[in-house]
Amino acid sequence: MILRVCFILFLLFSFLDAKEYPTSYKQLGTPLYKSAEAFVKYKDNANLHEQILAYIDKASKSLETGLNVDSSVSKKDKKIYLKELRDLQNSYDKLLHALHESIDLSIKKDDYELFLKLTSYAFDGLFSNSNNRNRAIAFYSKHKHKSNCPVLDKQMGDAKLINETLELFKAEIIKSSYSSKSKKTSNKKVRIVAKRESNRISIIFENRNIYPVTIKVKQIYKNIKPLEKRENEIVLQGKSSLKYAVLEVENSNAYYSYSFSWIMGSKDAKHDDDFVYRLPFKKETAHIVSQGYNGKKTHKGSSAYAIDFPMPEGTKIHAARGGLVVKTKSNSNVGGYDKKYASSGNYVRVLHSDGTMATYYHLKHKGVLVSVGDSVSKGSALGYSGNTGYSSGPHLHFSVFKATASLKNQTIPVKIISKEELIEGPKVGKHYTAK
Repeated sequence: MILRVCFILFLLFSFLDAKEYPTSYKQLGTPLYKSAEAFVKYKDNANLHEQILAYIDKASKSLETGLNVDSSVSKKDKKIYLKELRDLQNSYDKLLHALHESIDLSIKKDDYELFLKLTSYAFDGLFSNSNNRNRAIAFYSKHKHKSNCPVLDKQMGDAKLINETLELFKAEIIKSSYSSKSKKTSNKKVRIVAKRESNRISIIFENRNIYPVTIKVKQIYKNIKPLEKRENEIVLQGKSSLKYAVLEVENSNAYYSYSFSWIMGSKDAKHDDDFVYRLPFKKETAHIVSQGYNGKKTHKGSSAYAIDFPMPEGTKIHAARGGLVVKTKSNSNVGGYDKKYASSGNYVRVLHSDGTMATYYHLKHKGVLVSVGDSVSKGSALGYSGNTGYSSGPHLHFSVFKATASLKNQTIPVKIISKEELIEGPKVGKHYTAK
């Protein structure tokens, strides 16, 4: 057994030390090989020992196969290697599950010493499951005064940052209701109108905004029957109405009510991934990226695919894509790197033809040049950059996003043309010149 372990470790680390991974099926293989480095550190755990040795053995053999396949033209060799990788992925999943079970067991037994041994080595999959991560953080929070764990300290920091970011860029949810008792038609932008003919009642949703909305509906019926079933999440285009339900009254004690919540944007929007955006500032000028996709500061969670461009206050901002201006804010004159400023940022929001939207955020006080309802073209001036809202310094925060069925906003990665290149993943620290 000792010789077997030594041989496996020698084989694995001889490859890992070279930092050379196969280029064939790189996206699938590389994370599996990197995870082996972390799994080695758990080899002394009795519950995981055999599985870890088996995984390292498979990883070593697969790595050798992959490096050989890189220089081979044989399709058969590539199929064999792909099969090995899929088998390795299956072993990885089982080993990760076993590790999570061991962590859960240490929590149930209140064994903090074992818990630290199982959570002290970082790798991508360790806390990929949010339920596992939340349980571990909760347990660690109770015991961290005994001994610190840098991996979990980072997880706690990331969780806090994600929550703050979600708070910062969360969708504004509007709630409303309608019942047969009140029978009042409100003056709200999204409302219900009921129309009765004989023993039937038509329930009509009206959207008086210029932009589409996603609506989540709950209903209560007593002595009344809906004649057709509707989804609980619906999309209503701007300035439109929809017959949501037809109700048949069964007796004089009939009652119905609706409670609904809505956000701007369509959950059914499908981003045009072939569309190429322009940089959101003046042609022939360049700005550096201080935070890109999945940034370390605030580009987390639903705001993962945003870009920050530091620039002096008063720099003119231009539309990265044409569309309809659907919302603006320009009356704020405060900002700072504190979530208390989350609602204080000035911005312009533009609706695109595919139903997605772009936000140009942190604009200066009274620095918006367009009005709601304006149609803008790609390159049109929208306003001036500033430092309002949750901001660590003057910059433009730019993102493209869509609404989701759960009434949230989800940012979308986009292609942007610069004078230097087509940007598909903005690099932090790099200057890009608008074309």
